[in-house]
Amino acid sequence: MDPRSYRVSRNQKAPLLAYICGALEECRCRLIHVPDAGSAPFRFTFEAPTGERMGIMAYAFFANSKPTKNRPPDEHRFQVKYSLDDRLEHEIWQDPYGLYTTLFCGIDTERGTFVGADPVLHNLTRFFISIEYKQEQSRRIMESGWCAWERERRSADEKPIEVLVGGTSASFLRYVQFEREACRESQGHRQLLAERPASVDQ
Repeated sequence: MDPRSYRVSRNQKAPLLAYICGALEECRCRLIHVPDAGSAPFRFTFEAPTGERMGIMAYAFFANSKPTKNRPPDEHRFQVKYSLDDRLEHEIWQDPYGLYTTLFCGIDTERGTFVGADPVLHNLTRFFISIEYKQEQSRRIMESGWCAWERERRSADEKPIEVLVGGTSASFLRYVQFEREACRESQGHRQLLAERPASVDQ
């Protein structure tokens, strides 16, 4: 079954598309298919430096640190939304054949960083939810290029802990490979996979 697509503003989403393209190229990948910025999520295919052909389905949103009323001043966040706040649950697609890896992430285009949440843990999701992280974690991402941490979830009906990963554009291929391997794993195993040293062939 194909994923549900959402019509989005091409001009508004173009920077997200540009970031992903630039990050893959920085990781020495050869782009094969680049999607239209006016339809989300974004489906890419590319060739990794090893020659392996890979695909991603990216549910990508803007991350920022704009001050928000009644929220901590050191908070960063990305808001999950594609359409009106219909209060319905929306599927985060996973390829049943394993050819495409699903990414569920916030991209801070000003800092050149991304933060990835577990797509399976967030399936099903409501739109207009917010995923938060701290200034300290943003600093660690920019300093180290890749890190992982636990986030306490606020809602009473959610599992109490989820593992987020973050990186710079130079570690984007590592992120894709990580999510492919971490799919449907427990949060503890997700943390272990995230902390494993990067492959030397990236």
